[in-house]
Amino acid sequence: MPIPIIANPMSFRELSLEDGIRKVLSIGFDQIEVWRTAAAPCMTPGLRHQLRDFVASLGSTIAGLNSCDMPYFQALSGSKDVEPALLGFKGDIDTATDLGAAYVCNFEGRRADGAGPDEINGPIFDATCSLFQQACEYGADRGINLLVEVHPFTLGIDVDWLCRLFDAIGAENFGVIYDPCHFSVGSPDGYLDAISKLGPRIKCVHFSDSDTTSSELHFPPGKGCLDLKGIFDELKRIHFRGSWMVDHWLYPLPEEAARSGLAFLREALKSFP
Repeated sequence: MPIPIIANPMSFRELSLEDGIRKVLSIGFDQIEVWRTAAAPCMTPGLRHQLRDFVASLGSTIAGLNSCDMPYFQALSGSKDVEPALLGFKGDIDTATDLGAAYVCNFEGRRADGAGPDEINGPIFDATCSLFQQACEYGADRGINLLVEVHPFTLGIDVDWLCRLFDAIGAENFGVIYDPCHFSVGSPDGYLDAISKLGPRIKCVHFSDSDTTSSELHFPPGKGCLDLKGIFDELKRIHFRGSWMVDHWLYPLPEEAARSGLAFLREALKSFP
């Protein structure tokens, strides 16, 4: 059976959520990831159930809820910031539960203003651990995984820090999203090594190419300059068995990117163990 491939319909930014869902499923994607802002009009559990049922009526399911860059969680400076962020996480976990999703993805945290190494490795690290430990516990009770999507400007681009965070949290339902665009912009010489360092901590891949310069611009395969074969080789080496998404966020030709990205990934995954 082919490996399911996820799409985020809001990559078609000019379309409504409804039309975006129809678009990506007509292209041939298997599941969708819903952006939290796009799902905001579904204000009640009943409306979220109706969105879930609409997707099911089209022969698909909602894989996850993307909550990156939400106001409730940007940067932590210490323990006092944990509770407000945790309330936001719990709300999104409840939303994901209503949608029948398997995961919520978010930042692992931005650098607090003026924070240096002592703060990042001390109170910020401790507060981040506390936040995710509690969020993971809340998610585990509801069957929801918590995934962090590292960006060039977030703390986890320091892969050693990210590994230490993951190991300190120690939750089965906590994982990392490997996005080649984000890692190659944040670490142009280290995006392949990051795969081997993170190893089984990687639970999802947001697949894309990149020019290694534009932080949020996700290119379709072959339109950037990444070592795509090297990425697949490293993922095979760590025996990656997580989920796959084609990410073409901000690419100016979204339909071309979706079609070519899906075709490329389908072919590449035929040789994936």
